[in-house]
Amino acid sequence: MSYTPERWHFQDNTRYKSPWKTNPYSITTRKTGVHGTTIANIPNRRTVPDEEKRANAMLIAHAPEMLELLRTFVGWYSNKQKDNFQMVMPFKNQPPEIQAAMKLIEKTTGESYV
Repeated sequence: MSYTPERWHFQDNTRYKSPWKTNPYSITTRKTGVHGTTIANIPNRRTVPDEEKRANAMLIAHAPEMLELLRTFVGWYSNKQKDNFQMVMPFKNQPPEIQAAMKLIEKTTGESYV
């Protein structure tokens, strides 16, 4: 499973006049010579405060960066053994936090560490 590889950008559509009233925030990519691709739109709902809509959009926009950083941490830590840094510790020997991170990567991407 793969996500859109280009860098994701938070877009504040509240700066523009209509037709953006229905989606105040969006997450897009920009490709050379091509218009941006929309990854997600955060719809305007009266029951959801603007601060929450903006925070949700920011979280989605930075998800790929967080995933790559999580992979880096898990990769670094899971290879760290007392006597041999080249051997990967089995899943069951990992600390609970690293096991949880491995499970989260699996839920997000389908990559199995178990």
